[in-house]
Amino acid sequence: MSETTSRVALVTGAAQGIGRAIAHALGAEGHRVVWVDRNADAVESAVAGLDPSQHLSLVADLRDAQAPTQLQRAVNERWGDVSILVNCAGVPSSKRSGLAAGLLELSDAEWADVIDINLGSAFRMCRQFVGPMAEHGWGRVIQIASMAGRTRSIVASSNYMASKAGLIALTRSIAAEFGPRGVTANAIAPGLVRTPMAAERPAGANETVVAQIPVGRMGTPEEIGAASVYLSGELAGFVNGAVLDINGGVFMA
Repeated sequence: MSETTSRVALVTGAAQGIGRAIAHALGAEGHRVVWVDRNADAVESAVAGLDPSQHLSLVADLRDAQAPTQLQRAVNERWGDVSILVNCAGVPSSKRSGLAAGLLELSDAEWADVIDINLGSAFRMCRQFVGPMAEHGWGRVIQIASMAGRTRSIVASSNYMASKAGLIALTRSIAAEFGPRGVTANAIAPGLVRTPMAAERPAGANETVVAQIPVGRMGTPEEIGAASVYLSGELAGFVNGAVLDINGGVFMA
C-alpha cells in the first residue's frame, strides 16, 4: 500500500469488469470501499474473502430514484461520508442481431433506458454525495465514460454515445461548480477493454477494432483501475474537469 490518506470510496457497477478492478485498486490503496451493484450474487461473490473492515457490498438498482439516499444512509451508518465516488454502472448499446441498433431502429423506451442508467443514475448519485464532500472541503468524483462519448463509434448505438457524452458534460459542470470547494470531478474514457460486456460482441468484432489500435491489443480493467487511483489521490488535486482517454492510441485528442 502506498502512503495515502484512507478515505471512504463508493464504486457503482462493482460486481465485474472495470468496476470490480477499480474497487480492488482503491482497496489496495488503503481506502475503505463500498461495492455497489444490482446483482446481489455477483457483488457478494466479488467481495468474498476480502477484509470486511475495509470492504462492504451493497445491492442497489440505480434506476430507483431512492437508491442514492438508501446507499448514503447505509454507508454513513458504517463508515461516515463518502469522499470518493466512482460512477461505473452502465448498460451497453441497444442491439439488433448482436450489433448496435441504428438510429431509425431505436424505440423511445430503449433511448430512455440507456440514458437513464448510464447518465441519469450518475446524476442522482452525484446529487446525493457531492454535497457532503463540499462540506468537508475535499472530494473526488470519477465518471467512467467511453471513447464512444468522445468521437464517432462503429460499435455503439446513438443512445449509448449520447449517454456517455452527457456524462462528460455532467463531469465538467460539477468540476466548475464544486472545484472552489475542494471537490474535483474527472472522467475516464476507455476504448476497447477486455470485459464481460466486450465478450458479448459478435465473433470477429473485437478483432476488427484491435487491428486499428496502435498498441495492438485490448485494454485491461486493471489499467482503468490504476487511472482511478491516480484521479482519486491527493496529487490529482489540480486535475479537474479532465477526460482521460485510455484507448491504446486509436483516438487522440
